[in-house]
Amino acid sequence: MNEHRDASNRLTFDFDKIESGMYSKITNMVVAQFGLEAESTITKGLDEVFQNFRLHDEIIGLEWDNWSGYIVNAQSENAEPLATKVATYINETFNS
Repeated sequence: MNEHRDASNRLTFDFDKIESGMYSKITNMVVAQFGLEAESTITKGLDEVFQNFRLHDEIIGLEWDNWSGYIVNAQSENAEPLATKVATYINETFNS
């Protein structure tokens, strides 16, 4: 798990070893585990998949691209604790 700030200064966690075929499985498990609701529709490109999810007033992005692997990012500062919890869950569930 790599933690950093992206070009927009959003707290971001990358899992570069997670393949694209795992996006739906991981995302569905995260949504169920944390009670998230879709904030946007899913976008699928040739090299990327992304969708935003909400818990109360916290919005996070759950994404995959061929450069970074699976990605969790906080869409605002108040969503950073949620992004951290989700990234920790993914790390413990899929990278241990």
